[in-house]
Amino acid sequence: MEMQTGKNVCTLCADLGGSRVKLAAVQDGKILGSEIFDVSPTGAQGTLALLADRARKLMAEHPGNWAGLGLASPGIVDEEARRVVSCNAKHAGIEAIDLSAWARTTLGLDLKVVNDARAALLGELAYGVAQGEKNAVLMILGTGVGTSVVSQGHVLRGGHGTYSLLGGHFPIQFDGGRKCNCGGVGCLEAYVGTWGLKELAGDPTYDYRRLEADWSRGDPKAVELFRVVSTALGAGALALVHLYDAETVVFSGGVSRFAALLAAAKEYVWRHAWTPWGKVKFLLAEQPEMSATLGLDALFTKGEWQ
Repeated sequence: MEMQTGKNVCTLCADLGGSRVKLAAVQDGKILGSEIFDVSPTGAQGTLALLADRARKLMAEHPGNWAGLGLASPGIVDEEARRVVSCNAKHAGIEAIDLSAWARTTLGLDLKVVNDARAALLGELAYGVAQGEKNAVLMILGTGVGTSVVSQGHVLRGGHGTYSLLGGHFPIQFDGGRKCNCGGVGCLEAYVGTWGLKELAGDPTYDYRRLEADWSRGDPKAVELFRVVSTALGAGALALVHLYDAETVVFSGGVSRFAALLAAAKEYVWRHAWTPWGKVKFLLAEQPEMSATLGLDALFTKGEWQ
């Protein structure tokens, strides 16, 4: 993959989350400026229009030699064709958009598109806590649950580009399991994703900040929710460790700031892991909301793992 070199090379990086878009101007892994805004209720076209407007302002504020726009999307991405193949939830219609043409027309930039969890792993490998890791799985915890894996120094992709990405849709319960937004039953994301937590709580306003606060004061409902969610997260992490022979689990995404939740999941893994080679290591991204953003910069400026 081609790398961009030269003086003041910058990348424009946009992470399309399930609820918010994180946009940043990045140079050599350093964020020059950033903005976070809600996705459009009208779907992908509206969100991209908002993104283009804010991107132009950010580029004007930080003049430089722009290598291109990196776009991280949930769902299944064809990186070579530079398009989103399948994406549910709030980015309806993105599959039909010629993203490369949109980037050229609206911003005058080359485009690279990658799944958001893979982008997060690239960011942690290039600039973050996973530097030097050769066998690791990343779990990005937010509206949904994304995963990506580096094995023996290679970021896994597979024949259809989905290898290691669908860990959030591993079925952790098959008998009477909850319906997932992917169409499956009993998926990890249906228990750990923020949208799943809201349904479990029976409250569309419930989130992990509320869970942490209520759990901390011993609220019985929160204590039971915490038990369900932390056990599900531990079971999901354990499945990934066993499947990919991972030595390390990297947590990222906004939900990973809930330290007690991660601690409970770690204990579950350590208690149940079949790893005669040793104890699974856990790492937490230093900037969990920005892992994918930094990975998008690495797509343009780093040659490793590609």
